[in-house]
Amino acid sequence: MSRRAADPVERGWNLLEEGDLAGAAAALRRAERRAPGDPEVLCLAGAVAAADDRIEEALELLARAAEADPEYAHPLLQAAELELYSRGDPEAALALARRALAAAHGEEERADALLLQAEAQLGADHGDMAARATMRELEALAIGDPAVLTRAGQVYLALGEAGRAERMFLSAIEEDPRQADAHHGLGIVYEERGDRPAMIRAWLDTLRLDREEPPPPWHMTAGEFEEVAEQAMAELPDQVLRHLENVPVLIDDLPSEDLVTEGYDPRLMGLFSGVPLPHKSNVSGQAPVIDSVHLFQRNIERQAADREELAEEIRITVLHETAHFFGLDDDELDQIGLG
Repeated sequence: MSRRAADPVERGWNLLEEGDLAGAAAALRRAERRAPGDPEVLCLAGAVAAADDRIEEALELLARAAEADPEYAHPLLQAAELELYSRGDPEAALALARRALAAAHGEEERADALLLQAEAQLGADHGDMAARATMRELEALAIGDPAVLTRAGQVYLALGEAGRAERMFLSAIEEDPRQADAHHGLGIVYEERGDRPAMIRAWLDTLRLDREEPPPPWHMTAGEFEEVAEQAMAELPDQVLRHLENVPVLIDDLPSEDLVTEGYDPRLMGLFSGVPLPHKSNVSGQAPVIDSVHLFQRNIERQAADREELAEEIRITVLHETAHFFGLDDDELDQIGLG
């Protein structure tokens, strides 16, 4: 076994990527015995704490790592991601991204820092101009990381720059054809462009790759998932439940190829199939239509960061799709917090 393979810090990161939190924590303990207080070890400790949903502890550990080595950009990048995506504080994330940019060594770290800066600028409502300026700076770098290219494409989508988004997604796929997020982003680009055949091709590729991905650590069994969905249904008023007596809730892993070929997003979390209640007719002779609510478990799990968040995503999706049965459109669902 090589020295690098035996390195407990590297092993800890690998185990985290595989979703093995217990294994990563064990590797961390070995690393801490070898080099307590080392910035790289503190970064791993921060990542393990974050994966265990101990966000404040993770931020404290990363602050210690940055203090131990002010020229080390990695803990600042980790902390910026946590501030932006776990704590929802884009201003704090922006400050950390700028510090990381100042400490960055090499184009790869600069690219990470610039991308986080652009994402934080969008989240902090600094205006599209600031994020565009950051992205132009990013484009001047030689970027070969398919994950960075994919995220750059997603930022350009948010900025309404479909052409640049397409170039980023295509570059990501050229580097790694298995970048499912890049294929999905391409589908969105082609949907906005009105190129339905290209959209469907990109989304069928997304579906194929998503099927091959292992479930996340917070994956529920089919029975657990169904139980949470039933609890969400039980929240509805009795008069609403009476209308839903004959509307089954069906749970699948992912949308079918047929649905995607019809133009549905392969990462759809739920779907009401049938005729909304306000549009039903009492006129006889109409062909019967079976109403149903579909939940796509793997897509809902993708939106969550832990089991608690997953339960809330199931609840929101159930309420969202049953609201479609009662004729509410997406704008109306946004107004009541179910968009």
